[in-house]
Amino acid sequence: MERNPNRFFRSLLPGMLREARERCASELGTSQDRLAFVPNASQGVITAVASVVRHGDTISTMSTNYGGVILGLRRLADRVGATLRELPALSPTEATPESVVAEVVDYLDDTDVLVIDHIVATSAQLNPVGDIARAVKRLRPDCFIVVDAAHAVGQVRPPLPVGVDAWVSNFHKWIAAPRPSAALVAVSDRAAVALEPLAGSWNAEHGFPLSFDTQGTADLSAYLATPAAFDFLQRWSSDERDRHCRATVDEAAAMLADAWGVTLPTHPALRAPFMRVVPFPGQQRLNTKQEDALIVAARERLSAEIATTSPGGISCIRLSAFLYNDVADYECLRNLPSLLPN
Repeated sequence: MERNPNRFFRSLLPGMLREARERCASELGTSQDRLAFVPNASQGVITAVASVVRHGDTISTMSTNYGGVILGLRRLADRVGATLRELPALSPTEATPESVVAEVVDYLDDTDVLVIDHIVATSAQLNPVGDIARAVKRLRPDCFIVVDAAHAVGQVRPPLPVGVDAWVSNFHKWIAAPRPSAALVAVSDRAAVALEPLAGSWNAEHGFPLSFDTQGTADLSAYLATPAAFDFLQRWSSDERDRHCRATVDEAAAMLADAWGVTLPTHPALRAPFMRVVPFPGQQRLNTKQEDALIVAARERLSAEIATTSPGGISCIRLSAFLYNDVADYECLRNLPSLLPN
């Protein structure tokens, strides 16, 4: 790219991007003409919604959706003259597969665009998006459904749900690709026609996904490197990866729950494969300043990097497991409650 940018961008890059799309699409169970690369899931979700929302429309999402996405949807709704409805969601201690569907359809009303999480970041809750989509389509067949699946690729099998329109997931989490690499998938035919980048540029007249390939002279190396991440993971079968990560996070969560005298809050059917939340003892309700202080204290005193979250108002630690983890990695967290504020 640097030796001869003209040759690279004009002659080599189009074919390299097509090959990268073909490989990534095959791993997701779709075709390369249904996949566009985007820098991250949040941008992909906003891009998908911006492609279809119009003045006077209603966008609905769950109040538990990723905070950056909600902020982006608010700004988008303001700009186009749409209404954003943030639907209430039950806490992990109360949610069931049936209630997760009901809390969408009961408030659906006149929704034109629905944004739902595949895995909720704050609670590590795996939503039954296929069931949600079927229920939504029965009530509002024309509702455009966008799935924020930031954590799904590499965790959920098969990754693409049936009945949705657009689906977005990061490759940098469970695939271990470079960070600015994510997939925006046009699951439905109408999405393949409608989806367009936030900034139109060369190839705009060619439509999805080629219109996403030529955003100025952006360095697309992360996209081109993503197939190598899939190659690396093929050292282990998908079943081996799944068994290891599930067993590790299950055992680690059970160990901490026992040590802290707490109960894991999430319904077994709603637990993400490789993620868990474990509430701190004493029904702690930490504010943002206290959470930040706890993260720093864990780093300095336990040599641990932690993620704190408060689904339903109760503060928890969120655990994740990957191939490089074993249960011993989480032993240091037994003493985490001693760092909590009095």
